Amino acid sequence: MKKITVREIMKFGPCDRYNIFTVFKLIKFGKTPLEILDLPISKNDKFWLLLRPEYIPIKQLHILAPDFAQEVAYLNPDPSVQAAIDAKRLWVDGKITDEELKKARAAAYAAYAAADAADDAAAAYAAAAADAAAYVARAAEAAEADAAYAARAAAAYAAAAAAAAARANIETKQIEMVRKVFIDMGDTK
Repeated sequence: MKKITVREIMKFGPCDRYNIFTVFKLIKFGKTPLEILDLPISKNDKFWLLLRPEYIPIKQLHILAPDFAQEVAYLNPDPSVQAAIDAKRLWVDGKITDEELKKARAAAYAAYAAADAADDAAAAYAAAAADAAAYVARAAEAAEADAAYAARAAAAYAAAAAAAAARANIETKQIEMVRKVFIDMGDTK
């Protein structure tokens, strides 16, 4: 796989923290996705860059999203949370329609709202888990943007839910999931 360059990164419009000089300092004349995964930057910044159809095929982005959410589904016992994750997997395989996926998403959002209304820490974790599931169940009307957004949102919400539940190893698992995608795609440099 080709190296990601400073020019490419700047085209995506990173936040002010990553001006052209900072980006050059980090990647010099380019780094592969696997090298970027090893940079001393936040997981969210790595995902902001790498979870894009420019680097990971759209279908694989749709597969990663429920994998991320699955890591924290246990935090919300509402069956609609797991149902939304399962629905996304079925949708990727072409076994359910966009409409059925939207229904699963709506149910996961209802679980989020119910947990969010409760006033305790467990409810906050449950709400974040349901939110992750709802994001993975986004239909793909705008396939490329939606796949990348759903994957990034699921990663962020799953990490937030796990961190809130003192499960810091979720970030490492997510990075390894993305690393495996690039390795499977043949980027072993």
